[in-house]
Amino acid sequence: MAIKSPLTCLWVTLLAAGVTSAAMAAPAAPTSTPAASSAAGYSQPPKNILDVMRAPSPPMPVLSPTHDRMLLVSWQDYPSISRVAAPFLRLAGVRVEPKNHSKHDTPGGYGITPCASSFELVHVPDGAQTRIALPADACPGRPLWSADGKRFAFENITADSVDLWVGDASSGAIRRVPGAHLNPMLEDQLQWMPDQKTLLVKLVPARMGPPPPEPVIPAGPSIQESDGGKGQSSTYENRDTLGNQHDEDLFDYYAAAQLALVDAGSLAVTPVGAVGRYETVEAAPDGRHVLVSAIRKPYSYVTTFDRFPHQVEVWDLAKRPSIAVHQIASLPLADRVPIGGVALGPRDFTWRSTDPATLIWAEALDGGDWKVKVPARDKLMLSKAPFDAAPLEFTRTEQRYVGISWTEHPDLALLTDYDFNRHWRRSFLINVDDAQQKPRLLWDLSTDEKYANPGSPVRRLLPNGAAVLRQDGDAIFLSGAGASPRATVRSSTSST
Repeated sequence: MAIKSPLTCLWVTLLAAGVTSAAMAAPAAPTSTPAASSAAGYSQPPKNILDVMRAPSPPMPVLSPTHDRMLLVSWQDYPSISRVAAPFLRLAGVRVEPKNHSKHDTPGGYGITPCASSFELVHVPDGAQTRIALPADACPGRPLWSADGKRFAFENITADSVDLWVGDASSGAIRRVPGAHLNPMLEDQLQWMPDQKTLLVKLVPARMGPPPPEPVIPAGPSIQESDGGKGQSSTYENRDTLGNQHDEDLFDYYAAAQLALVDAGSLAVTPVGAVGRYETVEAAPDGRHVLVSAIRKPYSYVTTFDRFPHQVEVWDLAKRPSIAVHQIASLPLADRVPIGGVALGPRDFTWRSTDPATLIWAEALDGGDWKVKVPARDKLMLSKAPFDAAPLEFTRTEQRYVGISWTEHPDLALLTDYDFNRHWRRSFLINVDDAQQKPRLLWDLSTDEKYANPGSPVRRLLPNGAAVLRQDGDAIFLSGAGASPRATVRSSTSST
């Protein structure tokens, strides 16, 4: 597969470097030697314009869960030309820089992975600040606090790898984890385990060797089969898809990851399980069980990796180095999902925050198609450790399930569904453990109605890192930008 450069991003960066539109539009004057041409460089605007463009933006606060410390993170506003021009591969919806295994995009879409320029550790009660001594030429990402506020971790993109660093919240000292090269291709590459002393990471496997070379002579024709069935697709889903066997080999190579546990104190790295193409990796609140979703073949050339076949398992880490594996679902290739619909089979897996190891997921009852009229679109399933009993259906949603948020009461949760046809959202208070209790409707409104939007529930972290709704007695807090005919900002409110 040919390596591409992101020329579409070049315009913004050229502006940051001070290239004028006239300089870009006008043909270059002939020069006598290549040296004279390279010495000219980019045309620069007046200094006062450059000063405005290059003025640093205010730092962004990243508050610790314990609220006694925060990190002020200053971000680079404009990436360098060398970063914009870095070669990358397009592999099933992911853009990867082959030199260092980093992603060549942003969480919200295409672009250049942002880099922080500095970290300042602030002691909140008295405002004392400590500047974090980042490595030279660092490209750190957003720091991730442990739930107890004692440590933070972050990834740092270098020329050859994505390194893992751990920081101490009391002193501001940071240390690089030796030999820990993260693989962020399919995300979930860095998270704290419930003990808040250990990190669960995806690493680039050791001794991988060079990537598969592009064959000089194709091994055979590129064959795509069609069985005559009906299906839908979109241009969005077809972006950066695989195109041939060599693309498949490159995807296998760069998606391969080794799961590992990193001791934040000693920096010891302990591999967990075999090398695989892992997408979702999420630890249960008990710290013993881990949800693992691995990509399987066959691949598709018309959709991205999230529609590839997946094997969903729960790993029991209690008897390491051996691992007990519980099969949850084997999902086939989902290349015929209706536009705006969902794939068939279990989806949207999440752990119940108030249980040691209870897995929740949804399954479509309408063929995944929002245009089909049915009494209920989704059913919600529940499975508890040790995962040797059949899953239990605990409720159904009239419209498409979009999420569940757990309250501080172990049996109560907020369940939200969405009507794609009407652009309508509803949230219910439900008792997950008592099917006889009728769900209580809390919000019922159009998602296009900005004035009536109550905001989103505010969450807090439990000591094990699981998130629940922040409460004051029976009240919860809501936060949102808000909107009204007279004001565009509204403070947080509460709802019983």
